[in-house]
Amino acid sequence: MSTMTVAMKGTRQGSSLAALIKRADAVIEKSMKTIIIAITAMASVTMLLQVITRYFFEIAISGLDEITGHTAVWMYLMGAAYGAFDRTQIKAEMIHLIIKNTRAVNLVRALASLIATVVAGYMVAWSYGYVRWSILKHEVTPTLQYPTVIFQSAILVGGVLMAYYFSREAIELVREAVHPAQPTT
Repeated sequence: MSTMTVAMKGTRQGSSLAALIKRADAVIEKSMKTIIIAITAMASVTMLLQVITRYFFEIAISGLDEITGHTAVWMYLMGAAYGAFDRTQIKAEMIHLIIKNTRAVNLVRALASLIATVVAGYMVAWSYGYVRWSILKHEVTPTLQYPTVIFQSAILVGGVLMAYYFSREAIELVREAVHPAQPTT
């Protein structure tokens, strides 16, 4: 096989992998958006019901605050995962003020993304054990007796997504540092 044939075959495999990643990203993004919208609506409705029942009717609906709190966990973790996906997570970044070399800035940013990946990886390992324990113990919520794994799994899912997207960001920043984009004229 010639060198050109091997190079073309590698390019096709690389482009098919890139296309697969792009399709997977689209599915994951749509799923995250759907979950965020549904959970936000659910949390808003339960909070509104709490306000109406407590302050206007002076009664408390048992378990409503439980649902609100647990749905908030899904909302927070999916929001964090979405922020990692589209790189809009909150950052306190001032390295560009100290270092003027674009390559060095990208390497520092890559290091920060790598640290975020490690932290998210730790969260995945911890939450996996937590979810597993909850399943084995058949843990349920105190009032409504819902399986707590429904809500605890948000930590695992969010952690996996964040670890994945932070690691991709780190890889892309290292690539930009090693092979910076040429300015267009």
